[in-house]
Amino acid sequence: MSDKQSYDTLVVEGMGNSIPREIGGLRVAAWSSGNALHHMSELEDFVRELSYGDIEDPQQAAIELMERGGWG
Repeated sequence: MSDKQSYDTLVVEGMGNSIPREIGGLRVAAWSSGNALHHMSELEDFVRELSYGDIEDPQQAAIELMERGGWG
């Protein structure tokens, strides 16, 4: 049996700004905002489409992605 630590990902709605230190008696080791995960997925899709040459105007597409993500 491996000593490597394993982690599961939970999505919890309605927590506000407070992050619990424990859930169901288990220690919370890490967390991420669901919105951040969504934006990362969008960024990965953009890079994939860009690498395939599927984006007609990469500069405009990047600007739109940054605006949607609140980065621009």
